[in-house]
Amino acid sequence: MSNKPGCEVTDPSNEVLRSSAFLQNGPVKEVRSLEDLDRWVRSQAYHDTIAYINNTSKAIQGHRSTHSFPVTEQMRRLCEIFDGLEHLLAEHTPKLEGSAVTVPAAEVKSRSYRAWMQHMFQHVFSKLDQAVRAKCKHINELGQYLRRSFGNATSLDFGPANELMFLFFLCGLFRAGILMATDTVAAALMLFARYIHLVRRLVTTYALPIARDPKCSIDDYYFLPYLWGAAQLSVEAPFTPMQCEQGKLIECHRQDYMIVDLIDHLQKSRGGPLSQVAFQLWSILSIPTWPQVYRGLERNYVDHVLSSFKTVEHAIFCELMSFDAVSQQSQLERAFLGTRSVEGDDVELLPPVSRYVGMQTESVLGFEEDTPKEAKSDDSEGDRLWMLRQMVEDNDPNSTPFIPGQPVGQNDSVTSFLTEGP
Repeated sequence: MSNKPGCEVTDPSNEVLRSSAFLQNGPVKEVRSLEDLDRWVRSQAYHDTIAYINNTSKAIQGHRSTHSFPVTEQMRRLCEIFDGLEHLLAEHTPKLEGSAVTVPAAEVKSRSYRAWMQHMFQHVFSKLDQAVRAKCKHINELGQYLRRSFGNATSLDFGPANELMFLFFLCGLFRAGILMATDTVAAALMLFARYIHLVRRLVTTYALPIARDPKCSIDDYYFLPYLWGAAQLSVEAPFTPMQCEQGKLIECHRQDYMIVDLIDHLQKSRGGPLSQVAFQLWSILSIPTWPQVYRGLERNYVDHVLSSFKTVEHAIFCELMSFDAVSQQSQLERAFLGTRSVEGDDVELLPPVSRYVGMQTESVLGFEEDTPKEAKSDDSEGDRLWMLRQMVEDNDPNSTPFIPGQPVGQNDSVTSFLTEGP
């Protein structure tokens, strides 16, 4: 019998009950009807998302993507996840010629996309495990957000709902203490940029349609690159919004600023000037200054993307990104761009979102763990068991549990879906 001091669990607290629920179910969907949208905008996850977007926007003002900014070893390891995903994409490029049986090109692409998604599921967890091995208490939650960031294997499309899941992933990295304040700029201009580059390749390779709310002013697969692209230019911009469509300027600055690269891609992929291929964006860029462009884009993102049922119904929530309501005293802060924050050696950098204070394991298990003398990895087999007990939703291949050591394809429900299609 254990001699460890016991904890009173006969009348469990709300913290114990919540921790037990997370242990059994893992991340779950919460927005299932229009009435749930009101709970969403009062949730901790919503407030953390707004805070992360705005604080990141303030941090990247005046930063060019090609200029130097702090890049930690942790950030480099996270970026390596995308090296593997790019390699998987090359392996699963649709082969439209040489088939003995004539198969429609759309069917070939959908099969290849499902195959890529299947292998991506396993890759995300194994590589994320390696990237944050010393701090992976929340590895399952972060992995669930990340693997929902690359489209929908059921409807075979991509949209802001998937981008929101990657935003949850980024925010969760800071909430978990895996990324620190010094990683704020690199998370947007390096890690997020790698994500957008991969999404662009996925959309092109597999011909994925856009899944978005028609009220959104940006007719594209993603929105945040436009928002953070305007934030980059809100300080020390070498050109005005109305000038950014000029050919010479695009060639000179498309690698420096996200929004210029996006405009270049739109014009090349859709074959025409911005006024014809993206009229609403072209209209927004007629605003005189970049801070004003940012405010217009931010307002549209909050009102027509984050508040859209079509977007949020696909979101999942857990510990780091919680659906619990915030206190009434909590206020949303908007970013007012155009001036940099005070900088100096004596000024302590703050993370873009508050650190999550986790629930202790002993409150659930009923005893207090001894403090280890040496640091151990949180990635023990015991810690991983909760991955096996997460809730699997019907007809949602993205909700299948990750089972350590099990090769891709041994989960019957996933295999049957990916081979047979929706």
